[in-house]
Amino acid sequence: MKLLASLSVLCATAWLSATGVLPCPCELAGEPALAREGDEAPGGLYLEVRNATVWGGACHIGSEAVSQGSMAAAGWAFEGGRHAGVPLGGVRVVAVLQGTANLQGKQVFRAGSEARVRSALWVDAPGDAAATAAVELVRARLDLGELVEVHRGPVTVARSADRFRMSVPGILTVEGEALPDRSCCTMPESLWYSPLDAGCEAVVGNPERCRFEGVGDGHHRLSPWAFEGENSAFIGSIGV
Repeated sequence: MKLLASLSVLCATAWLSATGVLPCPCELAGEPALAREGDEAPGGLYLEVRNATVWGGACHIGSEAVSQGSMAAAGWAFEGGRHAGVPLGGVRVVAVLQGTANLQGKQVFRAGSEARVRSALWVDAPGDAAATAAVELVRARLDLGELVEVHRGPVTVARSADRFRMSVPGILTVEGEALPDRSCCTMPESLWYSPLDAGCEAVVGNPERCRFEGVGDGHHRLSPWAFEGENSAFIGSIGV
């Protein structure tokens, strides 16, 4: 079993979160290092889904350890910050990853092979400079492995209270809700994975819709997948 010690410490005040006096401690933002002197740490929303359960009982998690967990989608909705001198406010990015094995299998289970990853990005930005800066920042925050495609176009990365949504039209659809009782905070021993964006703290969510239609051809192909109705999502924030 892998215990997330940092979450155990944060959850010492979880009873206050249940009353609404404080946000869930797990939603507090991380503090990633700045890419360059003079840049401003980005702030905004982070969403992630896997084709594996991230919070649950040991038998459930273990049954998926080898056969699941090789696919993920991650999204950022930047509300502020600068990277490479370029403002990031209003930029949205979605990444889809496909691994040859469970993306965090070695870290979580200390067994199996290290996943080789291929990925694709979709960037919704007001200009070329902002798009380029956002792609560079995302690659610094998350191991995308071999980035085979980058697309420009409209994407959605959004949250309203406990509801969350991430989409790329015709390609990716994710809709769900954070665990209403924040059990992932009060029972951290059942949280087996951590967000792929290491600069983010997040609570667990359950997507009732989570489907990726697949993109590309040949070696660049990312296969379709779906994983719905399980505790397979992270909803969090980055920056202050």
